[in-house]
Amino acid sequence: MATALESAVDAGTKASTHNTVPSVQMLAVQLQFAFCSEVEMLPIFLRCFPNVETLVVESRAHRETLSNLNLKIWQRANPIECVQSHLRTLAFHELQGRHNEFDFLTFIAENAQKLERMFIVMKSELTYAERQVVVAGVGALYSAHWASRDCTVQYTISSLPVGSSSWNFPAGSELSLDDPFEAFRED
Repeated sequence: MATALESAVDAGTKASTHNTVPSVQMLAVQLQFAFCSEVEMLPIFLRCFPNVETLVVESRAHRETLSNLNLKIWQRANPIECVQSHLRTLAFHELQGRHNEFDFLTFIAENAQKLERMFIVMKSELTYAERQVVVAGVGALYSAHWASRDCTVQYTISSLPVGSSSWNFPAGSELSLDDPFEAFRED
């Protein structure tokens, strides 16, 4: 997971006044859900941004199939202030159907009390069988115990070629743009 706080946030880091950025309201992260170390860092990283209202996650592909993580990573992750108290919008891009991705989405659904919108974009280059796994996972997500009764879920297929990203990191710091990472593009 590439971040601006890489030198300040390590495994075991506790959120404090020295490593939190309360002014951030939109946060975008790219990570490989196949790697336990990256998934375990995500809750630690999110604690450093207590006021995030919009979270954009891009699941990066990995050639190897690694074992699925234990759901307990997310069960141990509570509480994360931005998720419980501020998160209104989640965009999840390049969903590949990994259990780890659905564990994360379920964690958000069951803990984000102010969540209004979940926007899920499935990776375009999946086989028919892989797409069926994604559809089943999204269906199972609807049976989660949602913390917010007012959340709408939008689901679409990515229009991006394999290995590409619509993210433009210089645009990500442009405060005049409503959607600098084109996270909610519906083409």
